[in-house]
Amino acid sequence: MAEKSNGDCYICGANLGKTAMKSHIIKNHNAEKEKQECCLLKVEGAYDKNYWLYIDVPLDKTLSAIDGFLRKIWLECCGHLSEFYINNHIEIRPEMKLASFKAGEKIFHAYDFGSTTESVITVIGNITRKRQKNVVRLLARNTPPVFTCAECGKEADCICSICSCESNEPFYCMECGENHECGEDMLLPVTNSPRMGECGYTGEYDTFMFDPSVKKHE
Repeated sequence: MAEKSNGDCYICGANLGKTAMKSHIIKNHNAEKEKQECCLLKVEGAYDKNYWLYIDVPLDKTLSAIDGFLRKIWLECCGHLSEFYINNHIEIRPEMKLASFKAGEKIFHAYDFGSTTESVITVIGNITRKRQKNVVRLLARNTPPVFTCAECGKEADCICSICSCESNEPFYCMECGENHECGEDMLLPVTNSPRMGECGYTGEYDTFMFDPSVKKHE
């Protein structure tokens, strides 16, 4: 994956880098006259920050709402346990409200205590929005990365869960994957998630796919 990844604004369609996206959201999508005050959060893969999200969550909601959202968009495969913690791996309760945290604080989320996927949640600050149907609103997300097949160089469709631990080239197209020496049952789909290739993870709900028909930011 490239060192830096752009992403799409799910409100207006602007395609920007991660840092520029934060400024874009605060400047253009902070509905100051609305009454639902929220916490603006940046979520990144702990070990691959090219996977990232911007979300907002009402201040009176708890960390458990974020856990549920991350499971749906990035993590859920087999109903594994998860936890939140802060520096030095001090566990914090999922019942803690977002209002408890200050701008600049980092919260860590771990899913699955076997093949663990960790995320870093940075508190950006407060933002206001129109009332939403869903507690957690997805504001922006990195553009899905494109990988190439280790055999033929075409765009990859799957990742070998064995080769991902032993090789720098674990990706294959469907055709080459059928003949892969590790076996087809070791192949998992390429996904836009830091959990790609782990356990039985096959991707998120279609709800979270970017719709290119969103009006582009002027």
